[in-house]
This record gives sequence, structure tokens and C-alpha cells, in this order.
Amino acid sequence: MGRRIIYRIEEKGTNRFSDEEWDEVERLQHWYNSEFSWSTGRLAFKRFVLFPNTEDFENLEMPVWDVISKRHQSLRADGLTEREIVLQMEKDKLLVVKWGGYYDSCLASGFTRVADNEWNAYLACDFLLKSSTLLPNAIISVTDEGKFIKTGRVEFRNASVFLPQDVLASDNEAAEMLRTGRVFSVVDAEKYNRHPSFRNIIPEFNKLKASERKKLVRNWNWLGYEGNFDADGDDQKGFDLNTKVRLFEVEGADGKL
Repeated sequence: MGRRIIYRIEEKGTNRFSDEEWDEVERLQHWYNSEFSWSTGRLAFKRFVLFPNTEDFENLEMPVWDVISKRHQSLRADGLTEREIVLQMEKDKLLVVKWGGYYDSCLASGFTRVADNEWNAYLACDFLLKSSTLLPNAIISVTDEGKFIKTGRVEFRNASVFLPQDVLASDNEAAEMLRTGRVFSVVDAEKYNRHPSFRNIIPEFNKLKASERKKLVRNWNWLGYEGNFDADGDDQKGFDLNTKVRLFEVEGADGKL
């Protein structure tokens, strides 16, 4: 499994957003996925994940996805929103719906595989920071399985970044993070212009030498922990997400530090 950027809006009373606000997030997400090159995985922030009800509709003359498509078009013509359409098709038992996206107890969630492509890690977090301004009454929890996010985990709230106290080694580290405002790595996008695309099938893999197999696997299933930085997890020049953050705060169990 390649290294991921994971994002969640947990299902709790303080988190809320309207259908109209989420539509703006989806438009922004579509733009990022279309405008930029993604070598391993794309953005996939979802309010729901859909599965066809093949159990109840397996013996139809028309494939179940065709039935769902026609029903979707009909409901859209009636003026229903996407969420209302999904609710109705769930009621009609055409769809099995995983509400909240990929993760349990969420209003929305998703992940993007980035492997060792730190530029894609930057883009994912840049999108999420902007999304937090479109959803001002929601907290977006973000986890990096690599090291673009230096603390491994943060929360985005209306373009501000909150560092959970449990990810920091000490109060001194927290104070230093706040002083320097260096939570995200600086990334030189030019290093990733020719980054190889994700592959999960390698012809005649077992016939290759062990050294060749290791090299190939590293290209697409690499967690990206060592990176391609100039020093200490940063490039000397490049895109700096830290400069886009309105405010950095450290938050523990008893509130802000």
C-alpha cells in the first residue's frame, strides 16, 4: 500500500456544512484533479461511497448500473440535489450507501495515495486548506503517512492549522513550531515533473533479479519517508504551504496551549 494523505470530517455536533458549501468543495476538487498531474492517486474527498444493489437487481434484462443511471437522470430532471438523489435511490434500494465516505463516523472522508511524490502531497494539503475556507464550520483532520506534514497529523479550520498536542514531543517543540511556522515541508515541484505513474502490475516480475524487483517496487509502493529534499525535509526553493496558513495553534485535551 503506497503512502497516503488521509482526510476526515468527523461526525460530531460541532462539524456541519450545507449542500451548497459541499458543492463548492467538489468543484474545487474537480479542478485540482483536472489541472494537475497525479502520479499515484487523485483527490477523493467524499460524502458517500456508492455500491449497486446487485443482490435485488441481478436478474434484470438491463444492467443495474443502467437502471441507476436512468433513475439518476430522472431525479436530476426533477430538480433534486445530488444528496437528495442518493437518499431517494437508497430508499428505492437501487444503491447501498456508505455514508461519510471511506471512513466510519464521518460526515465526509477520503484519501489520496501519493507514495514518494511530495508535490502531490503538497497539492492534496493545499486543496484541503482551501476547502477549510469553504467549510468554515467544519474541522478537517489530515494525516500524512510520510513527512510532508512534519508532525504527521494536523487539523484545518478555516485556513488555520491546529497541531494536536499528542503529536508533539514536548512544550518546547510546540513553541518552536509556533515560532517558526514550519509545519509543512517546502517542495520543489520541478523535481517531480517526470515522476513515474503508479503501476500495480509488472510483467514477468518473478523472473527479475532481486535488485531489479526492489527498484521497481520502490517506484510505486514506496512510503516516501526519506523524500528527495535538499536538507531536513525541505527543499531550498519551492512551494511553501506554511505561508498560506492564517494562524498556527497547538491544541491539547484542555484547549489551546
